[in-house]
Amino acid sequence: MSCIQYRVFSKLEHSFVTFDGLHITLTELKKKIMAKEHLKAPNCDLQISNADTLEDFLLHNSLIEPFKAVCQT
Repeated sequence: MSCIQYRVFSKLEHSFVTFDGLHITLTELKKKIMAKEHLKAPNCDLQISNADTLEDFLLHNSLIEPFKAVCQT
């Protein structure tokens, strides 16, 4: 099982999302974060960026490697 560490801008602590496989798509990562954070707005979208480079992940089919830290802004 793999995991990705993330931090929601309104919280100080980091959280983790787990998944099976060698990577997760940006779309699936957003779904998992929204479910874990109880975000239910149908027109809500998360902006996900690499915590090390601050580069935004823009393509919905982008593959994100496990054990990567990301920020939701």
